[in-house]
Amino acid sequence: MTTEERHAHWRTIMEDQAASGRDIAAYCRDSHIHTSLFYTWRRKLRKQEPCARGFVELTPDRSARSDSGVCIRMGGGLFIEVKQGFDPSTLLAVVEALSGSRCSG
Repeated sequence: MTTEERHAHWRTIMEDQAASGRDIAAYCRDSHIHTSLFYTWRRKLRKQEPCARGFVELTPDRSARSDSGVCIRMGGGLFIEVKQGFDPSTLLAVVEALSGSRCSG
């Protein structure tokens, strides 16, 4: 297996885990993957991702109900859903955690 194929294989695993809705430990247990290997590959793949800085284009979802709030979708199956009446400090903590884990420095 080439390096590119190995990276593609692990990207698929990361996307499958995110789409499954299960936490990493449960996903790895059910898929017979060592969690340490999962985290190692996640770290390797994140280092390869370009760190986007600046503005993000937001486009309204015309099919969404007016009470749905905001849903921000990022690559790799990650998303943040903010319902009306959210706690701003919680959102700030989530954004800071994601910024720190995906974009260092």
